[in-house]
Amino acid sequence: MPVGKREKIVAREPGQFAVRIGGAAGQVIEWYDFTIYGYFAVYLSAQFFPAKNDVASLLATFAGLLSTFISRPLGAVVIGHFADRLGRRRILAVTVFGASGAVAIIGVLPPASSIGAAAPVLVVLCRLVQGVFAGGEVPAAGSLVLEHSAHGRRAFSASWVQVGATAGSILALLVATLLSSTLSHDLMGSWGWRIPFLIAAPLGAVGWFVRSRLTETPQFRKIEEEGAVARAPIVELLTNKEHLGRMLRLLGIFLCGSFFAFYVFLTYAPTYLISHTRIGTGSTFLSALIAQCFMMCVIPLSGRLADRVGRRPVLFAAQVLFMIMAVPAFLLMGRGTFGFVLLAQLAIVIPIGLHQAVQLPVMLELLPTRVRVSGGGLAFAIASALFGGTAPIFAVWLVGRTGTGTSVAIAVVVAAAISFAATALTPETGRRELAS
Repeated sequence: MPVGKREKIVAREPGQFAVRIGGAAGQVIEWYDFTIYGYFAVYLSAQFFPAKNDVASLLATFAGLLSTFISRPLGAVVIGHFADRLGRRRILAVTVFGASGAVAIIGVLPPASSIGAAAPVLVVLCRLVQGVFAGGEVPAAGSLVLEHSAHGRRAFSASWVQVGATAGSILALLVATLLSSTLSHDLMGSWGWRIPFLIAAPLGAVGWFVRSRLTETPQFRKIEEEGAVARAPIVELLTNKEHLGRMLRLLGIFLCGSFFAFYVFLTYAPTYLISHTRIGTGSTFLSALIAQCFMMCVIPLSGRLADRVGRRPVLFAAQVLFMIMAVPAFLLMGRGTFGFVLLAQLAIVIPIGLHQAVQLPVMLELLPTRVRVSGGGLAFAIASALFGGTAPIFAVWLVGRTGTGTSVAIAVVVAAAISFAATALTPETGRRELAS
């Protein structure tokens, strides 16, 4: 084959569908992991974090989840550096393997009854490694999709990365529902809980295959050809007051829908239902599965809406809905019947879906191509560590102190009000061209 012809084939741009699937692949794994960890927290607490009482054991288990978020800023700096220096596609092939491997290893770890204190330490180490890869995964995947997209369809295209996150949660819920309906509680506690973690390994292989067929983005190739690639992206970010101001506003926007409310309703709520109501494990998983399927439809529709009316109106709508619906949602879940729980979850995933659809466009459109992954990743990682990983722990503690889930709902309302104020201070990004 002539060299010129070969180069032309290699340089051929992938279709938008392939780009969206490639961007979403890592999020499928990441959110599969988070959902599995949250839904199997009761079993993990007994295996790896035994304590004097159930509340202390659950707190320790969710502290293990928090370690994932603690290492995210490190991942954002390291992986963001290479994504802004070498390109989005190359680094994304690495992150999908690292994240899936860290999850799968948990499935083969011996319990505390066998190796004592080493068991929780090993779980935390796996979570830290997963957090490093996740810290750079989200902004790199979002940048890949965003920079391949047409101007008027950026939010819709980027929303598919978050669709991947929801798909990962749905896959986890399907696995959880299947296992809980076929295995007894004792079998789940002894070995059944390992199965969903081991499934992460083949998921990683599929994700790598999809991403290996993509090309580098036009935006990155442009700055590469112009010699405008940043030598030290993180240094440029931290020494630029304008970039720092934008990242601070992003922290406020991410507070509610992207992290605190998200983790309260989608990670902590199942534990709350199993521990404080009589709905049962199977019904809890099934109601969450239906709600997440609904949310997966809400996200791309919200992305399309954001391309039409702008990012800010969609964010405002999400934050207002959180303030209105958080308390009624927890009151309905407290009734402990399948119908009320499902109704509450269907209602609350609407503002979550609205927020999820526009968080990546807002985060990445605010920053130029040369520091986009590093800046977006650092803001996202810090917000996730402060507001996301702490949410289940805070919720367990708050319910333990007050005895009611309503107290957690009030905290969501406060978080939504802060996010509303941060959104009001952030300029509209949807009508701008991407800066180099």
